[in-house]
Amino acid sequence: MKIGLQAWGSEGDIQPFTALAAGLVKAGHEVTLVVTDNIGRDYSELAKRFGYQLVSVTNPEIPSAEVADKVWRQIIELANPIKQAELVMKYGFDPVVEPMYDAAVKLCKENDAVIGHFFVYPLRAAAEKSGVPMATVNIVHNCIPSRWIRPPGIPDLGRWSYGFGWRLVQTMVNRIFLRRVNSLRIREGLQPDTDIMTQTWASDRLNLIAVSPQICQAPPDWDSQHHVCGFLNPPANLMTDDLPEGLEDFLTAGNPPIYMTFGSMLINNQDYLAEVAAIWEQAVRRAGCRAILQLPWGEFPSISANPNLFLVRRSPYKKIFPRCSMVIHHGGAGTTQSALLAGRPSIIVAHVSDQFFWGSELERLGVGGKTLHRKGLTSRQLADGIIRVLSRPEMKQRAMNIGNKMSDEDGVANAIQLIDNTFKG
Repeated sequence: MKIGLQAWGSEGDIQPFTALAAGLVKAGHEVTLVVTDNIGRDYSELAKRFGYQLVSVTNPEIPSAEVADKVWRQIIELANPIKQAELVMKYGFDPVVEPMYDAAVKLCKENDAVIGHFFVYPLRAAAEKSGVPMATVNIVHNCIPSRWIRPPGIPDLGRWSYGFGWRLVQTMVNRIFLRRVNSLRIREGLQPDTDIMTQTWASDRLNLIAVSPQICQAPPDWDSQHHVCGFLNPPANLMTDDLPEGLEDFLTAGNPPIYMTFGSMLINNQDYLAEVAAIWEQAVRRAGCRAILQLPWGEFPSISANPNLFLVRRSPYKKIFPRCSMVIHHGGAGTTQSALLAGRPSIIVAHVSDQFFWGSELERLGVGGKTLHRKGLTSRQLADGIIRVLSRPEMKQRAMNIGNKMSDEDGVANAIQLIDNTFKG
């Protein structure tokens, strides 16, 4: 079967689709993956390694470095996740809707079925218009209303409040997205949507929730098309990433280090990177531990000169996280589940949207320190969090128990079986 996939967002949003594309190819499908990365990362080497066709759709209005820095700082400073989402849409999604829709139309013409990131409403419009069956992928489990799941961005007052909370969240989400979605749908002669979370973001045939069942079990009030398939992680036999030079020696030279990364939440601005690096360095010094610091750009002589610190640009989480004591990260779906898969506790420094939810989920599971906010983050806050987590062996044990169970899961295989059953049945 010929299957087309379309993904948009940061590397963490796109990684599940590269994993799924690889698995579908291995299962005998002919696969095309359309990618719109919000800062234009190149995925061609992954496509060659995994054997699928890659189509890159770039933002025709990529902002200058100065504008990107200004907007990013605005996003971080905003306490309101709805206003954050509005800025993300304005600068990261709206300018690329038309080329994404053109790519989606072509994808539907050339494939028997399509699968899209839940945000990618142009693909749903193209699939509906062409009559091609479509599945969606949710990379977090708080995008589908349920009386058993706390609504995002709403204080947890108990399950009695969830129904009202979800109605409030749906109203706010519709306020941002519905006019955008329906502008395209009406133009293409399709019925307008009435609710984003239950219509636009979830296929009525198959909606995959790419989250480990150790974190999320499908609540009883979800409709039958919603399936928790598990973490969509690249198959181990297809990963060939080596450790950065010198890292093996650092890992074996002392106690297991902590790992620090803000992933796709970092921007290529030297002043901003220096600010993050200073917070990390000071926190590690206060906590009295060793650390691996992931900073993709820039030069940091003080890090290189410190024998307790090791700088990496990128690194294979599968190989490094199990050899660390804990992970400090931004709370992206992929990094969060990678840390859990490695059996390591986390501290999440949430920047935007669902990262705050992931922080609350790790706290609920007892495998994460208190969630911190990037806005106003200090080295003392971070150091205090590190000390608390490292002093709690029961937290590490719970993380290891979850990681052991996750290691027996195969989210990609589960997803492919659900795809085959849905589209071949």
